[in-house]
Amino acid sequence: MIRLQNICKSFGDLQVLKGINLDIEEGEVVSIIGPSGTGKSTLLRCINCLEIADEGKIQIGDYSVDVTKITKQDELWLRRNTGMVFQKFYLFNNKTALQNITEGLRVVKKMNKIEAENKALEILEQMDLLDKKDSYPSNLSGGQQQRIAIGRALALEPKILLLDEPTSALDPELVNEVLSIIKKLAKQNKTMLIVTHEINFARNVSDRICFMDNGMILEQGPAKEVVDNPKNERTKQFLNVIKTRG
Repeated sequence: MIRLQNICKSFGDLQVLKGINLDIEEGEVVSIIGPSGTGKSTLLRCINCLEIADEGKIQIGDYSVDVTKITKQDELWLRRNTGMVFQKFYLFNNKTALQNITEGLRVVKKMNKIEAENKALEILEQMDLLDKKDSYPSNLSGGQQQRIAIGRALALEPKILLLDEPTSALDPELVNEVLSIIKKLAKQNKTMLIVTHEINFARNVSDRICFMDNGMILEQGPAKEVVDNPKNERTKQFLNVIKTRG
């Protein structure tokens, strides 16, 4: 289980996260929705230690970290056990699809070349990209690059996959190919925390949805219930705007 307790984060005088509490069970898919600038991406970055929270505890399985006493060993452990997928793909442009995945396996997992390549080929097949193993990012579509980024994170076998708006940088016609891969992972009971603006996708793929605004989780519950019958007035306002735009 992943447990976040009282996660707080400020940038200067701006308090971005105001005491976030969230439990995620193994195999559960939780999506976070809400307006821009409300701390959703910052929360993921704090879990992955790309940002260090000011207060709170992060627990993954039996490993618990008080962020006010965090050590370099703690940061390394959390990064290795929380796979991060960003809005932008951040692939190595001078490496092929295969090499982009084997790099982490060799550096982090200390696999030899043959082991790493065999694992990477399995991942590429899972991402429906085996035929692109020798292609460089410049020769791949945005959707293909994002699937490689997902595969790269997945290859390290993290305890939770953190996806930060994984389709926001894609052309509309490429969105579905990435969403279909995430759906496939959900069916395989991969534990995921997803920040997304794709409300219908969140409704259909998530076990639970959290609505965030102003640095706080204002509502959470079963995905369909939150989207179809929100209880919090701010959640209702947000979803009504989304539906109007749709």
